[in-house]
Amino acid sequence: MSETETLDCLACGACCRTGHDGRILIPPEDLVYWRRIGRPDIAERIQPGHFGLDAFATRPDGSCVWLGTEASPNACQIYETRGTTCREFEAGSPQCLEFRRDFGVQRSR
Repeated sequence: MSETETLDCLACGACCRTGHDGRILIPPEDLVYWRRIGRPDIAERIQPGHFGLDAFATRPDGSCVWLGTEASPNACQIYETRGTTCREFEAGSPQCLEFRRDFGVQRSR
């Protein structure tokens, strides 16, 4: 079994709890896309991010404003239309494992 197969994103959500500093970046193309599909609400819930880009806004606890649904506290409210950064984030990647370690989430066995 690969390391990725042992990870359960819905039991974790650490990558969506990265802190208050605008780490979940939003490329300008995503903002245009959300407006084009009639979801300006997504494009408006942003904050300044790193490298001059926008980022998803965060709650006071540092979690993404889109984190958490009735079904799961770790599910994404905008999963079907999530941004490029989120779509390209790989479960089991070094960055994923670092977020999990920092958040205190252990790999499921």
